[in-house]
Formats: sequence, structure tokens, C-alpha cells
Amino acid sequence: MYLSLLLGLFSSYILSFYVNYSCLTTPFISEQLESFNSIDKGGDDDYEPRINLAGKPQKAKKVPQSLVRPRYYSSELGIRDKLFVSILTTEKTIRNLAVAVNKTSAHLVDKIMYFIDAKSAERANVVNLKLPGIVGFVDDRAILKPFHMLKYLTDNFLEEYDFFFIVKDSTYINSKQLLNMVKKISVSEEVHVGELKSGGGSPFCSLDAGILLSSSVLKKVQSSLDWCVKSSLTKIDDDNVGQCILHASNLPCQNSVQGLTLKSITLPKNIQLETLNDVISDNGVTYHKIFDVNLFYKLHFLITKKALLEIKKSTLELKKVVDIDSGLAWPVGSYPAKVPNTRFDLLRWDYFDETTIYQPSRFSNMRPLAGADLDDAQNTMNTSIQWLIDKYRGEITYQKLVNGYRRFDPSRGLDYIFELSFRERSGKEVIKRVETAKPLGRVELLQVPYVTENLRVSLIMPVHSENKEITVNFMKSYSQICMATSELTFLLLVLLYEPNAPGKGHSADVFKGLKDLALELSSKHRKESSKVAWISIRVPDMKDDFPPLYDDLLYFAIMDLSLKKLLPDSLVLFIEPNTEIRLEYLNRVRMNTIKGTQAFSPIPFTEFDPVVVNAVTDIPRKPGLEIHKNTGHFDIFNTRHISFYKSDYILAREALSAYLPIVKADKDIAKLIKTYNFETNNVAKNQTVNSLFALFGTSKSINLLRAPEPALRLRHAKYDRCKRISGASSRSLLQKQACLQEAAFNTATRSQMASFILNSKNTS
Repeated sequence: MYLSLLLGLFSSYILSFYVNYSCLTTPFISEQLESFNSIDKGGDDDYEPRINLAGKPQKAKKVPQSLVRPRYYSSELGIRDKLFVSILTTEKTIRNLAVAVNKTSAHLVDKIMYFIDAKSAERANVVNLKLPGIVGFVDDRAILKPFHMLKYLTDNFLEEYDFFFIVKDSTYINSKQLLNMVKKISVSEEVHVGELKSGGGSPFCSLDAGILLSSSVLKKVQSSLDWCVKSSLTKIDDDNVGQCILHASNLPCQNSVQGLTLKSITLPKNIQLETLNDVISDNGVTYHKIFDVNLFYKLHFLITKKALLEIKKSTLELKKVVDIDSGLAWPVGSYPAKVPNTRFDLLRWDYFDETTIYQPSRFSNMRPLAGADLDDAQNTMNTSIQWLIDKYRGEITYQKLVNGYRRFDPSRGLDYIFELSFRERSGKEVIKRVETAKPLGRVELLQVPYVTENLRVSLIMPVHSENKEITVNFMKSYSQICMATSELTFLLLVLLYEPNAPGKGHSADVFKGLKDLALELSSKHRKESSKVAWISIRVPDMKDDFPPLYDDLLYFAIMDLSLKKLLPDSLVLFIEPNTEIRLEYLNRVRMNTIKGTQAFSPIPFTEFDPVVVNAVTDIPRKPGLEIHKNTGHFDIFNTRHISFYKSDYILAREALSAYLPIVKADKDIAKLIKTYNFETNNVAKNQTVNSLFALFGTSKSINLLRAPEPALRLRHAKYDRCKRISGASSRSLLQKQACLQEAAFNTATRSQMASFILNSKNTS
């Protein structure tokens, strides 16, 4: 019995291995899978899953934005302009009366437009008229022209203006009086104001006198325009428009609103220019029935003259009550002088006499008072002299300028103090001190073409043989910052060969290492469509005062030859090997360089000589140059960094080709330098054109923007080239002087150089 039990257990145990193995090797089918909660990972590879897409969206749903922000703050806040003026004109009057309305009112109101039928506009040739906005309607039926105008206003300007003034061009508008009136009316008020038609007790306003509507009333008219057109049974515009407004708003024409009256004056038919002054009213807003343009301008002259006299009268009354010692700015109404926060912000007064200005900057002790500075000082001084002579009724005679001072305040303007010597009739000499002010005018925004940061910048870098090491460092940095990030840039190296230096194909090519690195970087970043290229220029041996390799005129040759490799609309940036490349600087170049309008010449922050700085300070030299007064300064003498468009350069270059021959090949460099004459090439107000900066400075169509650029930082460079500039010609002496001056200011601060000299003496 026990034996049979043990035999059964043993047989069951052995059989269980075969049963489990057969289960694992049996392939699963989809019907079996549906009955299991989980799948054993040991299944066969023939299993093909089926994904149930029922009830699942094919595309991800986009989450709607909770708030769509408008482009301008004024749109979101509902800020509107105050007054829109609509002028109904005709073929006969648009070239005279409409032009007169534009000259007398357009600059005073927010917007003015003129409405006429298209056929009349074509016959009157309105294209040649300098009017701000002329709207021509295809429908030439005169009875419907006012309704076409109302529809145009409601479709385009209803939400942009608070009030609309509709009038004919035979009406003179006292725009200041009208504007003062609408400024006092609440925007929540429904306004239908004008002058009732004369005779018959009509409830409608006269279009000749003008109709003032609020935007709320005009909005009601918008929904009733179809009814208005169908109900126009008369040929009188006043009745048709008045009936339309009355039906839409249930608001009859009123002569006043909120205590303000829109006073209109009808001019007699046979009125003469001599009697025109008799009809002018202090509160008159419009004067209608004017069909003579000379009468129109005469009326404007008289009204403006009367308003000017009122302003002068009120100004004199204010002067009597204003306390000069009350701390108000002088002249009254001008911006006060800037109060300095620290002694470093103190605005300096420049001292000058009749010929010289002393210590005009921290870089020079004196310079001649000439050009615009001289003209401005003389004009201001002459005005002061005449004012004193008039004040003393000719009892004094001007002798000379004793002392002169001037100060420019960016928030205020230009101030002068003159100490003038006069002689009285008795022969006694007296000194009069006069303070004058030239306040800044109203700031205006200049319209320039739209620019973006999505432009490719072509960097052109000249390379001398002694700059190979720093050029390699620049290329490696450029590869990481620009090429690896797919920045829209292109680097073109201009390799400057000395006359006898080994060149292309020679085993001892001085620039072979740079060429190999350029090929390596271009191949490495081929996917980013970024490339480093080069061109070679062999400078001729002229055996002159100094090698052309260090002549400033060589920059023209570099540009003439390099730009052949670029597209006509390329944005060009001239750069030096000791530059620390930054994307912020490239974006600034894109935004500040405007095709056909502006070139950009940034003032770089240049590092001081680290040998001097490290010897007198504890500031370590960091991998990235930081802006600090002890590490460097903004070098105003460096004008070599400049950006422009190729097309602008070509136009400016061709304009001076008679003075500076265009270089088409290496051999033309000698012709450029030999042809250039320093004494005769002062082509623009004694400005010598010997650099790219000066080239754009003489251009009449291109503005030159120059400002400190914190993103443009230059490592300290050796000025060995100054030693190679020799000779006795005026041009060579000036170039050497400029080179030494730049080198001196880039050495260190005065205190650092003084400490360095003292330390050197102590150690020796």
C-alpha cells in the first residue's frame, strides 16, 4: 500500500516537468489572451499585438489660450485718439479748398481724411496732391456720398476715436477751438452737436457748419445705414444725414453739450478781405460758405494772429506772478538741470574764448573752436549782445568776449554763460554776464525700415602673420559659439601676405595652419551649414615710407576684394582677431545696421596691458574679459569695427572713386596708395577719408551710429605696427601719431601707470 502511494507521487512529480514545458512552448492566440490578466514574458516571438484605438483621439488636442493679448497696450486698455475729421470734397474744390483745409488743420487734429467719388478723383488727378488720405467711392451718386463716408468710418475707425467731425471743404475749422471743446466732453456722453439749419425749424444739423458725433452715436448709425439709404428722398445732404442720425440714435441735433457750444459763423456772400476781421468771434469753431481760397488763408491768418496775441498776453501776466527765486527751472517751462547723484555725475562746463575751447575732453587739453561749435557760440553770443544793447537803449558798445562757458545737459539742452566787455559813452569799461539757454525741442521718432535678428552676418577679419596665434583662438571660440549653435554667420579670413612671404602651394606657407583649421571646422559643422573661408591678398612692395601692410588705406583694398565673395544684400561686419565673440553683439549689429539708412560703428571695450595691470593690482586675468575701470576702457579711437550692407558700401565707395581708386586685384593696391593725396582728399568739410568709418561719414544717404557697445570686448593687442610706420610725409606722421595715441590710452589708467613706474624704480 505504501509502496503504491510512493510510486504514484514519484510518477506525478516526474510528469509535472513535461506538462509545464508543453504549456510554455504552446503558442498563444488572440482569443486566449483575452482570458488572461497578464502575459508571461516567456511567450513565443510569433505573438502580434493588436492596439485598440477606439475612443482615442488621432491628434493631440491643443489647449486653448485663456487670454489672447493684443499687440499694443492701447488696444487692451481701450485707449482711443480724440478726434477724427472727415471732409466732404468735390472735383472743383479738392485742389484748392481741400488743400487749404489740410494746411490749416491736419497738424492739429489726430486724423483727417477726404471723401470724393472715384471718377471725380481721377479727373482731378488727386495722385499728385499731398493730402494725408483721400478715399474715392465707385458709386458717383452725390446723394449717397455721405452714407458711403459713414460706412467707411464705421467699418475702419469706429473703435479708434472718441469723436468724429463731419464737414464740407468750404468750411474753415478753428481746429484748436474744436479740439479744446471735445477734450472737455465726457466720452460716455452721446453727442450729436452742430448748428441747426437756418429757416423752417429743421431738426437737422447743417453739414456746412459741421456735425460732431460721438463714437456711441456713430455705432448706432452703423446698424441703420441700409434704412438710411432707402429713406433718402431728398437731394439735400443735411436732411438725409440728419434723418439717418435721428432715426438711429433718437437724438436730435443740438447746439451745445455739457455747457459747450459749437458756434458756427456764416460769412456774407460779398465779404471783402478788409472787413474779414469784423466777423471773427472768440468762440467761433467753424466759418462756412467760403468759396475763395485767398479768403480762407486770410481768415486763418487773422484767427492765428489773434490767438498768438492772447498767448503773449497770458505769458506776460504769468511772468508777473512767477517768483524767480521759487526754485522753478529757468527759462520757465523748460526742464530743470540734472541734479548729479555723485561727484562722478557732475556735468562739466567747458571754457572757451573766441578762438579756442579748453580741455574739451579727458583726452586733450585744447582744440580750435571751429565748425558747428563756433557757429553756434557766435550766434548765441550775437543774440546776447543785441539783447543787452536794446536793454540799455544803445548806451553801451560791445568790445570783446572776456570769458565763455557752455554745458550740455542731455535732459535739458545747451546752456551758455558769456562775460562780455562793453564800453559806456563815458568811456568806462563794464563787464556784463549773460546766461542763455537753448532747450531741446520736442523729441520725434524717426521712421526707419523694419529690421529683424534673423539675418546672416558675414564677418570679415584681416589677419597679419604676427596675429596667427590669436586668430586660432578666435576661430576655436567662433566654432563653439556660432558654428555649433547654427548661428546665422559666415567667417571670411583675409590673409595678408607680405611681398616676399611664401604663399599658396608652398610648404612654408605662413598661413597653412589657419587654412587647415578653417577646412577642419567647415567639415565638422557641415550639417549646420556654417563655413569658414579665406581669401589671400599679397601686398606689393612699394619701397615707400612704410610698408602698405600697415597703411590705413589697405582696409579699402580688403573690402573691395572681399565683397566679391558675398551676395549683394549681405550684412558685413568688420572684425579683428582679438575680439571676444558674443551672440549679443551679433544681434546688436543686426538691429543697428539698416539697409540704405544706417551703418553701425560700435565703441569697443578694450583691455589694458595685463603686464601693467597685474603688476599694480591683485585682479587676476579671467578667461572672459569683464568690464571694469581697472581692466580696460571704451576706446573711442578705435573705429575699425564697423558693420554695413554691401550695397551701401558700393554706393559710398563709387562716390569717392576719383579720390580712392577701386581695387580689383592685388596689383591695384599700389595704385590706390600712390593716387591718394592727403592734402587734396578732404572731400567733406575738411574730413580726411582714410578709413571705412570716414567713408560712411561723408555719405549723404547713410547715417552713422556710434555708441559704446558693452558686448564688444577686445583683448589687449601689441602695437608693434607703430614702429614700422616711418617717413616724413604728412600722412605717415598722422598715422603714426594716431597709432601711438591709441596704444598709450590702451596701456592702463594714469594711476596704474604711475604705480607701475614707481614700482619699477623701487625694484631697480
